[in-house]
Amino acid sequence: MTTERDWERVRRVVEALPEGTWTSYGDLAELIGTGPRQVGAYMRDGNVTRAYRVLTAGGTVSEGFRWADGRTGRDVPDLLRADGVTVTAKGRADQSQRMSVYDLKLLAAELDEDEPAPDDEEDWK
Repeated sequence: MTTERDWERVRRVVEALPEGTWTSYGDLAELIGTGPRQVGAYMRDGNVTRAYRVLTAGGTVSEGFRWADGRTGRDVPDLLRADGVTVTAKGRADQSQRMSVYDLKLLAAELDEDEPAPDDEEDWK
């Protein structure tokens, strides 16, 4: 079962993707043990500001992609290019710039190290 903490991890990882990189729904799904569709729904509804950096495995914008605020007019390939991702004229992101699940696990571990430890006062009694 996917927990709120898992989804928070997804949000933090997507927000921390290095400039010039992107990832896929499937890679994020594998990171937390869920399915790509669930990740897509979270990208749509979870207030993830860099959700546009999550693409299909082929490096294209998902047909189901929607901006969380319901607005349109922002072109995902243009935003990706502004972030340093190479995108072809047909809208396909460069695979060499993809963060795989292995890369995401390393990034998540790095982020976990930076997260303050929970208050374990009860453990000391």
